[in-house]
Amino acid sequence: MRLKTLLTLSVAAVCSASCRDNGRMPSVADIAGNYKGYTLAGCAYFQNTCAADETVTVAENADGTANVTFTSDSWGEFVIPAAQTSAAGGTYTLAGSGQTTMGMGGNVSTYACTYTAVIHSRERARMQFQVTGVMGGLTLDFTAGEAPADLLLAGTYKGYTAAVCTYFQDRYTDDESLKMTANGDGTLAVVFESATWGTFRVTKAVVTKSGDHYTFTGEGTVSMGMGDNVKDYAFTMTGTSNAAKDDFSIAFNAPAVMGGLTVTLLPGTAPATTE
Repeated sequence: MRLKTLLTLSVAAVCSASCRDNGRMPSVADIAGNYKGYTLAGCAYFQNTCAADETVTVAENADGTANVTFTSDSWGEFVIPAAQTSAAGGTYTLAGSGQTTMGMGGNVSTYACTYTAVIHSRERARMQFQVTGVMGGLTLDFTAGEAPADLLLAGTYKGYTAAVCTYFQDRYTDDESLKMTANGDGTLAVVFESATWGTFRVTKAVVTKSGDHYTFTGEGTVSMGMGDNVKDYAFTMTGTSNAAKDDFSIAFNAPAVMGGLTVTLLPGTAPATTE
């Protein structure tokens, strides 16, 4: 009984310390609402896969717990029906468990998940969803605010290239791909390996946002030639992309090659040509 009494007194002391100056106990109502931000996903197979324009909703239950819902176009639906809440110094901590429904097409399954959150304000909040039964352990870290451009644009871009120079126009090549990797300092490392045009590498591409699209620029050298006659040529890169990475144009310009060669990577497949 003495241990039970001590625990009860400890809980009461913590609750008392977390009261606001006006004497009202903090509650989920203080933090209820929609939180807008981005997620970084990681598992055994990848890390820091970024998704923008995500929304997590926190609502108050009648018993004082929090009902947390998160519907993501990338990751599925998450429901935490009764997250426990505590508060101290104006900071709220949430923890609970629930389920997520995720999959592709008709192959959708339900998995157990856990949830934790630290909320200072609507603009300053971090939450984590963990799903141990997916891809060796999937973790989604949600952060309120706008997604960092370098993390958002990192990934693989697939499509076709259109090449132009002094000697020809609109020479198309299907099944091309390019990879961008965040350097950790706000810039991007870009590698474009083409069986037709060579390997273009940009060590640090600078990223800026313009409306709903992002612009990135950089420079480097590319090795081109046939047989033993291979040389390095300077090039510049300019590109634009939306957050979903399905509307992009990434151009590489090598002025010393064939009177000025420009190879542009575009989404989809090359347009039909007539002989």
